Amino acid sequence: MSKLNFSLTQLEYVLAVYRHGHFAKAAEACFVTQPTLSMQIQKLEESLGITIFDRSKKPILLTDMGKELVETMQTVLEESKKIESIIQSRSTGELEGDLNVGIIPTLAPYLLPLLLPVLEKRFPNVQLRVKELQTSRIIEMLQQDEIDVGILAIPLKIPKILETPLYFEPFSILCKKGHEIGKQKKIDYSSLKFDDIWLLEEGHCLRHQVLDVCSIKQKKGVKKRVQFESGSLETLKNLVNSFGGYTLLPYLATESRGQNTMLVEFERPIPSRQIGLVRRREHHKTEMIQALGDCILSAIPEELKQLQQKNLDVLKVE
Repeated sequence: MSKLNFSLTQLEYVLAVYRHGHFAKAAEACFVTQPTLSMQIQKLEESLGITIFDRSKKPILLTDMGKELVETMQTVLEESKKIESIIQSRSTGELEGDLNVGIIPTLAPYLLPLLLPVLEKRFPNVQLRVKELQTSRIIEMLQQDEIDVGILAIPLKIPKILETPLYFEPFSILCKKGHEIGKQKKIDYSSLKFDDIWLLEEGHCLRHQVLDVCSIKQKKGVKKRVQFESGSLETLKNLVNSFGGYTLLPYLATESRGQNTMLVEFERPIPSRQIGLVRRREHHKTEMIQALGDCILSAIPEELKQLQQKNLDVLKVE
């Protein structure tokens, strides 16, 4: 019989300190006082006969033994939550509980209005908590157990992160009426120029997809009249409508646009991104996450479901 004696709450406190690197911030996140949190972690260390944190460092760092244990502690908490989830779902016969979701900014304004009515109708007892986040932050929060699932462009190929492909989303060009691009029925990558394209700011995977795959490079000596980078596709759409130039839009973002603009399609293979769900490989809310994926597929337009990869150039994600 094992002589180990610890509580799940103590493990939660350890992981909170590990994430925040600070006892006071960890206590605040756990809604307890710092003395309470510190005392429980100290009791755990005494019970195990080890030191988990090097308190002489700022931010607080794990000891070598702490580094060996922290991943296992997270697994123990995950398994305990799985037990709770199973009991809860079986007692009611339907899905219920909280689902914390991260979604990238170039998808959130267009997918969520389609998704939420479907999800609410099918699973009224699932409480969705959604945060709009860039890809890197979604992965970070997944790894720290701050969200349950991410909706973003894949593949990412990150260890211990499971990806579930959902659908492909093609891109087209939005330009102002009268722009030279608009004179073509369909356009090839080679026709794109740097001097009047509007881009998202650094940190958005869509920015890198546009620059890398479409091979848009700034030529030496060529300067844009106005240099502006945005975190919002809606801002870029408004700039094209009022000022001119062009930008690339994913399919769902093309539904509403200014009256002074027009869309131009790409020649095949059409540049596209693949949208999917990402989660940790072991997760106690797997059933709810699968339900979320099913609702997304039900919510998107039929045209997206019919796309075949052979006609697409699926962009890499950085």
